Amino acid sequence: MSNVNINFSGYVAQVLEYMLRAGYAKTKTEALRLALFEFDQRHKIVPKEEIAYALVAKKILEDVETGKEKVKKFSFKELD
Repeated sequence: MSNVNINFSGYVAQVLEYMLRAGYAKTKTEALRLALFEFDQRHKIVPKEEIAYALVAKKILEDVETGKEKVKKFSFKELD
């Protein structure tokens, strides 16, 4: 996966800022990913749901492995 720098302005920049302020995303990159995911969910661009879920799961696992995403080990003691 490659990195791309994009400069947003106007309406699109406002939407991203509102998404951040409302807490839908922590970063503009995350907000853009959410928007693209929502667009695909509405318009069914990706042929199968399994593909979309596999791509999202792959990204999450990559983030966990690189330390970008932190996870907490589950303990049954927490349920008491």
